Amino acid sequence: MSNIKPRLSKAAVQFREQLDDSFPSRGRRSDGWIADARHMRAGKSDHIPDAQGWVRAFDASRDLFEGSEPDIMGDLCDQLRIACKSKQEKRIAYIIFEGRICSRILNWKWRPYSGANKHTKHAHFSFKKEADNDGAFFQISMLGGE
Repeated sequence: MSNIKPRLSKAAVQFREQLDDSFPSRGRRSDGWIADARHMRAGKSDHIPDAQGWVRAFDASRDLFEGSEPDIMGDLCDQLRIACKSKQEKRIAYIIFEGRICSRILNWKWRPYSGANKHTKHAHFSFKKEADNDGAFFQISMLGGE
């Protein structure tokens, strides 16, 4: 890791702000963006700052209603996945949630995720390098979009 101060991708910052605005009482226990020791040991993660300090991943706790029903993180992930598939949203590289991952590899179809963390307490959103300076509003209905 370089000596440059880590900074979260502007697309990820915008996503987090819309998530906070849409779900102000959401749980944040599993939120995170900067790599912890486990990520650093793994050596490859979008949570690890690149040479310019950019971090391209944000984990959002699944609890969007702070301890109450409904559990709708899967619905949010699907809205993003569908927006990516239709190319309405182009800044997301992949999404991991509930032991599944989706990306452009299979045209945004969910497939099994084989990583050690199945992402059951949070959803993982990774952003493309091109999104580092793109803080445009996400047009996702669950996040206030059209």
